[in-house]
Amino acid sequence: MKKYRIRYETRLLEAREGVEVVAASGKGQAMFAVQAKLHPTARTDEPYFHYEPLAIRPLETPDTYEVSYRTKIEKAVSGDVEVAAEDADKAVAKARFAVHQELIPPKCFRAVEIVELGEGA
Repeated sequence: MKKYRIRYETRLLEAREGVEVVAASGKGQAMFAVQAKLHPTARTDEPYFHYEPLAIRPLETPDTYEVSYRTKIEKAVSGDVEVAAEDADKAVAKARFAVHQELIPPKCFRAVEIVELGEGA
């Protein structure tokens, strides 16, 4: 098998938990206010898939809430990975699986450069 170095660009989901204090007219609006801070590109009128409010607690100040949450934030990542494969197409597939170890890797993985290093062991 030949050895390849794949330079890639992709997006990974980073888990994050925290607490935010927001001004809102109710618990539902407080949940969406925190969601809008964490995921500014998501729709503000419906729940975002990765965002999970754990607790919404009213504070003593009127119309102020403390929201505990758990979410996943998408982050751009790039790097290199070396794989052994029969050809360049299979090398890209192996590189995608090395970076995204999910059963069905996301389509955001992009091979920027494929370099054949020679025969592997």
